[in-house]
Amino acid sequence: MMQIRKVTKYLLEKWPLDLKEEWDPSGFSIKFNLSEPLRSIVCAIDLTKEVFEKALEIDANLIIIHHPFKFEASWDDEDIKAPYKRSIYQKCKEKRINVLAFHTNYDNQYYGTSYQIIKKLGLENYRQNYEHNYPNLVNYKTTFNDLVKKIKTTFGFKAMRTNLHKDLWNNEISKIAFLSGAGYISEVNAINNLNYDLIITSDIKWSDWIVYKETKANILEISHLDEQVFADDAYKIIKEKFPGVKIELVHINEPYWNI
Repeated sequence: MMQIRKVTKYLLEKWPLDLKEEWDPSGFSIKFNLSEPLRSIVCAIDLTKEVFEKALEIDANLIIIHHPFKFEASWDDEDIKAPYKRSIYQKCKEKRINVLAFHTNYDNQYYGTSYQIIKKLGLENYRQNYEHNYPNLVNYKTTFNDLVKKIKTTFGFKAMRTNLHKDLWNNEISKIAFLSGAGYISEVNAINNLNYDLIITSDIKWSDWIVYKETKANILEISHLDEQVFADDAYKIIKEKFPGVKIELVHINEPYWNI
């Protein structure tokens, strides 16, 4: 029977941890003896109660996620910011379920998160060369309105935010940048200096909106759930590399309603 380490070693070599940002605790959030037999795997963007229940249902002892389950130095510190995690952590310990996260080390791959987003939108052939792998820049003629419709249809998002004036929504655009998840403001500013027509990212703070207004950066803010493409990619890669392994993909929904 296959050992857990055969899968985790393969993934860690494919998306090495030395590519992660300094602040990012990617890697094992929960780890046991990797020589134990692999029972089954669950892939998801985050480890939630729903994802844990799926792991129980299929008797999984490996959960692959994008966002690290443990961000803080200790579980006591984690309790303060994310108190729901303690019970999941305890249950993972009881069932000896390993939890492995690939966050910015995956984002920083050439075929990382931003690439998977443009691929899902059918724009991968319009990708332009750029000095960093994380942002994906495309040259694709469209309008703001048509692009918004395309994103909503493809990802199922219900609401977005933009600072682009409504009078410009039907004007042609072509230079478009995708920064998956919460794009770094320094990266957004650098791309804006290249005169991009639109920059797409998530989780924009008030102070950042002010910067973008003052610097005339045209922004489309979409849901952070765009990064669910990681789970799709991890599932596909594991399924192809280890066809005999039982694996399930869990898609979660946005944890809020737009009103």
